[in-house]
Amino acid sequence: MRIDDKITNYEINKQLANATPNIQEGQQLPDGQKDSKINTESQDAIVNLSQASKEVRLANKVISSTPDVREKKVLEIKEKIESGTYEINNNAVAAKLVDAFMDDVF
Repeated sequence: MRIDDKITNYEINKQLANATPNIQEGQQLPDGQKDSKINTESQDAIVNLSQASKEVRLANKVISSTPDVREKKVLEIKEKIESGTYEINNNAVAAKLVDAFMDDVF
């Protein structure tokens, strides 16, 4: 069974859009400009992280804070099953099976 991670991608993109650059000692400013206030003489090494690595770090943070199980959805389905009102949409299940098969083939 393939887990659809659209919610996780949405959360990551939302976090990336809201992220503000946090300039610290040794970091580069946009357009490659250096901050004249940063004193690098006493530092052993300066590490400049690329934008991609910052996005990966933020994505990992969002993923680790996202729960693996959507408790509200599980509870909703459980209540429907117990009350006998849960209905399976056969067309939707078939469409997802075909999509999953096509993803594996191509």
